[in-house]
Amino acid sequence: MSRLAQDLRFAVRLLWKDPTFTATALLTLAVCIGANTAIFGVVRSVLLKPLPIEGASDLVLIYNSYPNAGAPRVGAAVPDLYDRREAVPALVDQTLLRREGTTFGDTEGAQRLNTLRATPSFYRLAHMVPVTGQVFSEADAEPGQPARAVLAYGFWQRQFGGDRSIVGQTIRLSGQPVTVIGVAPADFTFLWDDIDVYQAVAFTPEQKSDEQRHSNNWQMVARLAPGATITQAQQQIDALNVRNDERFPNFKQLLADAGFHTVVVSLQDDLVRDVRPVLYLLWGGVLFVLLIGGFNLANLAMVRASARTREMATRHAIGGELGRLARQLFTETLLLAVVGGVIGMLLGWWAVTWVASLDLDGLPRVHEVALDGVSLAVALGVTLVTGLAIGLAPVVRLWRMNLNLELREEGRGGTAGRRAHLLRRALATAQVAVAFVLLIGAGLLFASLRAVLGLDMGFDPTHVQVASLSLPNASYPDAAALRTFEQRLLAEVRTLPGVASAGLTSAVPFEGDISNSVILAEGYVMKPGESLLAPSRLEVGTGYLEAMGVELLSGRFFDASDVTDAPRTVIIDDRLARKFWPDRDPVGRRLYRPDDPKDITRITPNTEFMTVVGVIREVQMTDPRAGFTPVGAYYFPYQQTPFRTGHLVVRTANENPAIMTSVRQKLQAIDPELPLYAVQPMQHYIDVAMSGRRIPMYVAMVFGLVGLFLAALGIYGVLAYGVAQRRRELGVRMALGGSASSVFGLVLTDGVKITLIGLALGVGGAWLVGRAMAGQLYDVAPMDPVVLASVAGVLLVVAMIASIIPSWRASRINPVIALGQ
Repeated sequence: MSRLAQDLRFAVRLLWKDPTFTATALLTLAVCIGANTAIFGVVRSVLLKPLPIEGASDLVLIYNSYPNAGAPRVGAAVPDLYDRREAVPALVDQTLLRREGTTFGDTEGAQRLNTLRATPSFYRLAHMVPVTGQVFSEADAEPGQPARAVLAYGFWQRQFGGDRSIVGQTIRLSGQPVTVIGVAPADFTFLWDDIDVYQAVAFTPEQKSDEQRHSNNWQMVARLAPGATITQAQQQIDALNVRNDERFPNFKQLLADAGFHTVVVSLQDDLVRDVRPVLYLLWGGVLFVLLIGGFNLANLAMVRASARTREMATRHAIGGELGRLARQLFTETLLLAVVGGVIGMLLGWWAVTWVASLDLDGLPRVHEVALDGVSLAVALGVTLVTGLAIGLAPVVRLWRMNLNLELREEGRGGTAGRRAHLLRRALATAQVAVAFVLLIGAGLLFASLRAVLGLDMGFDPTHVQVASLSLPNASYPDAAALRTFEQRLLAEVRTLPGVASAGLTSAVPFEGDISNSVILAEGYVMKPGESLLAPSRLEVGTGYLEAMGVELLSGRFFDASDVTDAPRTVIIDDRLARKFWPDRDPVGRRLYRPDDPKDITRITPNTEFMTVVGVIREVQMTDPRAGFTPVGAYYFPYQQTPFRTGHLVVRTANENPAIMTSVRQKLQAIDPELPLYAVQPMQHYIDVAMSGRRIPMYVAMVFGLVGLFLAALGIYGVLAYGVAQRRRELGVRMALGGSASSVFGLVLTDGVKITLIGLALGVGGAWLVGRAMAGQLYDVAPMDPVVLASVAGVLLVVAMIASIIPSWRASRINPVIALGQ
């Protein structure tokens, strides 16, 4: 122990005497360890840790898919629940649930709440044990039961100060009295972390009937039975689907053409399906940064060890054991690694805390992001391994030291010295190769994001504000009340100064909650094997399409003539128009929605037709993803298909976010109990949808720039040390007539050679990275030549800049002084 203390004191003195090396090493370690700590903390919190639910590994999500119809991922229908309860023994506690909104309070402060509505089996599945009161029982699944609610812990504390006497009392939700029966635990979350109220859902016989099959407007979650597997559950559901298909022979072929199937997947895996590849890529990126930093520090350690050759040789000559000298070198390296690692872990902790505080709607489980003991243990392990790896080369060189040879090489250079120089060049070349791979990843993400943002979205988001609202049943009991409200609200909003246009809509682009529904064209004959289409379906009020800046290609927008007792009308986009009427004008032609569940294409006396009154440019609804083929969209007028929950869209002549304050005042004058919530510019929805592309690109670019800097530092270090070691040789060259420019070019060429070899070696790694990122790219090839050329050019320019200073110093060598040394 005393020797260790002595070695530590000696290491501190030596490091203190060499502040440039110490500061460079600590900064490099802190950046590399900090980045790895932060990314691993996010990866562990989001991907690796189980959900905070008892038995989370047994939970599965079940959804229906119709990929050929343009609906690769939808929910489940009510009949699915009751079918699968009996026919799928591999699953227990099956439940249907969905997130909805409700209004809490009255005229003195109505507020919008988020509600989770689910069948009572949900509470068994989730193992919810209330803080006080009780949860729902199967009796609550029967229609006609009184309205009851379980409060989320946060809402209970925020609104009622944690008063346990709230159980049994009545609150008003959407204008109706609801009895509070319990309070959820403080740490309880399930799928969504912003739920305020839990309510049971009771399905009517009509909702359970065959007519509701494939309506798919619920999410279905279940727990695997003891000993059961996802494969078994999938097989049992597949068999059930086959039996159901036989019950409806006319429907069977249509479903087959649509590619209908049901997917059973681990709930945890599904929650992170979109971010898993991105997070793993970022994790790989920081490992590349660590690798570059390790090469750089190994190079610095080699240079420092070379500078201390005479010291080590002399100490060995007077009796110092190689083991003791090696231990001192390791002590120095580990001391650096530990101090740099501690600083890095602090940086990582700060970065993870910052990420957790951001409003990252696109990152699931973001509220759980934190550094735990495992994350810190991994960071410590990485620190120690890095320290050992960095210190290995100098120690190996020391162990193989030949005293006489090393003392001679100190003055004139020799075989071992050349080997050390070649090793340093190899490390610098490896840095360039790894930096090239890292920058290629960042470049591909940048090119992909640029391609996505360059898409014609079909609308103009500038000067557009969006707000959400929900009309309760108690105040608006029927369609007539909803229509009256829309007319009053828009009439008031359009009188506001600066408002160019305004309208209501059931959904806005990039919101992520747009419905898909089958639509057919009168007279259109489907080809054998052709799938039905389930385009995006929206209900919009007059003025909405104008407010979004959507281009009208033919016909007209909705207007006052599209009223309740007028013939049903519809507007379609140009993609749907090309599908049904490729060579004709769609305006005046008719669409219809299926109304016979036994034969979906059959026209019955009750079939309702909609006349196409306009064709608009296709609107980009979501971030384009690999494997998803858009099939178009159609729009119904609000007056003919009113809705309760949707958005108000307002376009102003100039940028004016404050306009929504005036809109809220107009709304309060119409209905004081109706809150206007989630007020955002339209650009916000685009930014959130693109965050899954933009954030990884930013992080990858930071990693790439760090790698670029370290690679440049490595090239500079090798050339600078080489010039110092070759002063006599370069002096001889100049004494024999060599010009300063030729010596400058000699050293500069050396730096370019290191870079070119590194680029050549990095091409293979870039190909692997491009292949791994293919699923995250849009309209960009994994080996895009523009990205490859641009990154190679940047690396070459930076390498030449890093080579200029050593080259200039070499060209300024005084031959007389150099030869006299």
